[in-house]
Amino acid sequence: MEFTFNRRIVWMSPWSRSLARIISYSFLIIVLGATAAFLISESSRFHWLGILLALFLIDYAIHFSSSHYKVSQLFAGKVPQNNVALCLNRQALGALTLALERALLMREKFYLVLALFLLEKDSIAKALEKLEINISEFKNKLEEEIEKTSGQEKISLPELKEAVKDLVTQAAFISKFHLEEEINLESLFCALFLSDDPSLKKILDLFSLTADDINAAIVFSRFAFGKKSLLPATLGGFALRKAKIKSHRVNRTFTSRPTPFLDNFSVDLTDLARRGDVGFLIGHQKEYERMINILSGEGRRNVLLVGEAGIGKESLVQHLAFQIINDNVPAPLFDKRLVKLSLEEIMTGAGIEELTLRLRKIIEEIVKAGNIILYLPDIHLLAKTSQEGAFNLSDAFLPIISSSLFPVIGATYPKEFKMYIESHSNFASQFEVIRVEEISLNEAMTLLTHEALLLERRYRVSINFSAIKQAVFLASKYFKQTPLPSSAENLLKEALSWASQTQEKVVDKESIIYIAERKINIPLHRTKKEEAEALLNLEDLIHQSLIDQEEAVKAVADSLRAFRSGLARKGGPIATFLFVGPTGVGKTELSKILAKINFGSEESMLRFDMSEYQEKSSIVRFIGSSDGKIVGSLTEGVSQKPYSLVLLDEFEKAHPDVLNLFLQVFDDGRLTDGLGNLVDFQNTIIIATSNACSLFIQEQILNGKKVEDFAQELKKKLAEFFKPELLNRFSDIIIFKPLSLADIEKIAFLNLKKLALTALEAQKIELVFDEKAVKEIAKRGYDPVFGARPLRKAIDDNIKSTLSKMILSEKVTSGSKVLVSVDDNHQFTFSIG
Repeated sequence: MEFTFNRRIVWMSPWSRSLARIISYSFLIIVLGATAAFLISESSRFHWLGILLALFLIDYAIHFSSSHYKVSQLFAGKVPQNNVALCLNRQALGALTLALERALLMREKFYLVLALFLLEKDSIAKALEKLEINISEFKNKLEEEIEKTSGQEKISLPELKEAVKDLVTQAAFISKFHLEEEINLESLFCALFLSDDPSLKKILDLFSLTADDINAAIVFSRFAFGKKSLLPATLGGFALRKAKIKSHRVNRTFTSRPTPFLDNFSVDLTDLARRGDVGFLIGHQKEYERMINILSGEGRRNVLLVGEAGIGKESLVQHLAFQIINDNVPAPLFDKRLVKLSLEEIMTGAGIEELTLRLRKIIEEIVKAGNIILYLPDIHLLAKTSQEGAFNLSDAFLPIISSSLFPVIGATYPKEFKMYIESHSNFASQFEVIRVEEISLNEAMTLLTHEALLLERRYRVSINFSAIKQAVFLASKYFKQTPLPSSAENLLKEALSWASQTQEKVVDKESIIYIAERKINIPLHRTKKEEAEALLNLEDLIHQSLIDQEEAVKAVADSLRAFRSGLARKGGPIATFLFVGPTGVGKTELSKILAKINFGSEESMLRFDMSEYQEKSSIVRFIGSSDGKIVGSLTEGVSQKPYSLVLLDEFEKAHPDVLNLFLQVFDDGRLTDGLGNLVDFQNTIIIATSNACSLFIQEQILNGKKVEDFAQELKKKLAEFFKPELLNRFSDIIIFKPLSLADIEKIAFLNLKKLALTALEAQKIELVFDEKAVKEIAKRGYDPVFGARPLRKAIDDNIKSTLSKMILSEKVTSGSKVLVSVDDNHQFTFSIG
C-alpha cells in the first residue's frame, strides 16, 4: 500500500496555528453558550435544539483525544488516500507538531527533538524504567546529540515531509502489531528507533538496547501510572476492543438454529472471545491468513493445523473466533459460531451404538444450525481409533467432512500426523495442511511482555524487561524441546515462583539465568573470578582423574575455555573431537571427566556403541522411522538431553551412510529425524572414539617419536577409514598414546583411592594401600595391548573380593582400619588395625 501524510495543522506556521486554535476554541465557546441558552429557553423548539447541541458536545468531548480513523481501517483501505495522519491521536499529533515547530525554528534534528519531547511522557519513561535505563542519563544523551547539531541541520521541507510520513507510517505498523487502533505516543517513540538515524542508533548502542527491546517494552507503558485497573483478567482480554456482546446460539438474522446436544460436548470459542477470555494473537500472520482464505474459499473448506504442543495452534483458532465477533472476517465467515468439539468427551462411556447415535445427533444439529465452524483439537484421535480396533470415527466423519456442508478445522502434532493421518489417505486428502511454525524471538518477547503484566499482578513481583528478554533467549537456545512462546513462559513462571518463595521483589535477568542453570545444570552466567581461575587451570583439574595424555587434555581444555568465554564457533556443537588411539588409554575416561566438568554429571553422557550400526538399515534405529513407530536412539536421546556429551564408541565400525549423518551435525549442529523434526545439537559436545591406526601409533611411540611428529601422517591414514569431508569437520583429532607401566601405577593409585573413599562412606572402614600394594596391582592390571582395561578386574579379583568376604564374616567391622600390602611371595595381605 502507498501511504500519504496530509494534516494541514502540522505544516502551518506557529502564528497560523495559533490563529486556527483561537477560531476553533471561540466557535466552541459560542456553541456552549448557545447550548446553555437553548436548554433554558421556554420554546420547545429551541429546547430540543439545545439537547441536540448538548449531545454533539458530549460526543465531541468523548472523542476529543481520539484519531479520526482507526489503524485497522487504514490497513483495510478505508481511510481517504491512505492518509496515516488521520490515525494519529491528539497527543501524538500534538507532540509531532511541537517537535516539527522546534526543529524548523532552531534548525535541529527532528527525530532527536521528537524523542526528547516523548521522553517527557510518563508512559514512555515507564517503558524505559522496565528496560533498567536511567531516564536522566538517557535524556542527557539526547540533549547532547541535539546540541551538537543545533543551528546546523540542513533539510528541505519536502525531505522533512517525507521523513515525517515514513515515521508515522512505521508507527502505524507498530500500532497494528500491538493491536492498537490509534497511532499513539508509544508507537511514535518506537518508530523513531527503527529509523536509520545514526544519532539514535548511537544512543541505543550506548545503553546496550535494540529497537526491538523498545518495541516490546512499550507494552508496559499502556498500563503505567494508575492504569493497572485496566488490565484484563486473561491474555485474551488484550485483544478485546469493543463492548461485550451477549452470547447467542443463533445468528443475527435468525436463520440459524440452536444446538443443545452439541453444547454438551463442546465449547463455543466465540462466546469466550466476547468475554475477553481468548483471541489474543502475536505472530503467525501467514498461517492465519492462509487459514482464513481456505475457510472462506470455494469447494473444500477444511483446514488441518500441524504443529508441536505449545506452538500456537489453539491461539490461531481462538483469534479467528475473536475476529468473527468483531465482524472482521470475509463474508462467508460472517456471524459464524466457532465451536470446539471434545472428541474424548464424545467417546467417554459410549459403546458403538451410543457413539453412533451421538455423532449422528451432533452432525444433524451442526448441519441444521448452518452457522457453525467446527474445531477438532487432537483430530488424530479419529484416525487412531481404527488402528486400535475400536469403532472407526474417521470413517463416520469422512462423508460429512468431504461433503463440505460446514467448515472444519483440525489440529494435531507432527508425530501423530505421520502415524495416524497421513497414512489414512482418504481422510487426509479432505484437508488443506497448514504447518504452524514457531514464532520469532521478537514476537515471543512482545507476547511475554503482555503476559508479564498479568503475572506481575498474580505473583505481586515486578518483572524487568531484561528478565523477559533473557527468558526468550535462553528458552530458544537451551529449551528447544518446547517451542516458543511456551518454553520462555515456563521459564519466567518458574522464576516468579522462586521469587515468591524467597520473597524477592523483582525478577531480573540474573533470576532467569539462575533458574535456567538449575534446570540444565550447566553454567550460563558470566564467568566469575574463582571459576575463571579454575578454567585457566583446567588441565590440572582433569589430571586429578586422568593420567598422562597431555596433548589430549590441552586440546579439550582449550575448547572448553573458548566455549565459556563466548568464543566458540556459532551454529555447530560446542566441540566435536575424534579420539584416536589404542584401547584402554583413557579415551572414554576423558569423555566422562568432560561430561562431569561441563554438564555437571557423568549421567549427562549419551553413549552409543557404533558397532551396532554396521548395516545401512540401522539408520532407522539411529534417527527413527518416518511413520513414528521406531524412535531414534540418537535423535530422541539428544531431544531429551539437549545439553549433553555424545560419545560415539568405535566410530569407524558404523556403516558409511550412518557416518554421513554426522556431516550435517558437525557442520550446522542439527539433524533431521525420521519424522522431519530438526533436532538441535548446538549445546552438545560430541566425541567419537576410534581404535583405527592403533598399531601405527604404537610403532611411532616405540620409535621415540612425539605425537606432533606423526600427526599429519596419521590423519592421511585415517582417510582410509573416514571420508576427508568428515575428518575436516571435527574440531580436533586427538591422538592418545599407549600407556606405560608407570602410567598404570598412577592410574592404579587413583582407582584404589576411590575404593578407599567408597569403603569409608559405605562401611566407615579406613582402607590404606602401601606403595608395594599399588605397584603389585598395577603390575597385575597392565597389558600393553589393552592398556588400563584389565586394571579394574585386577582390583576386583585381588582387593574387593577378599575385602567383601572379611566384611561379611565380620572380621572387619565399622570403624576398623585395614592396611593392604604385599608379602615376599607377591601375595596381598590385609592387616586389621
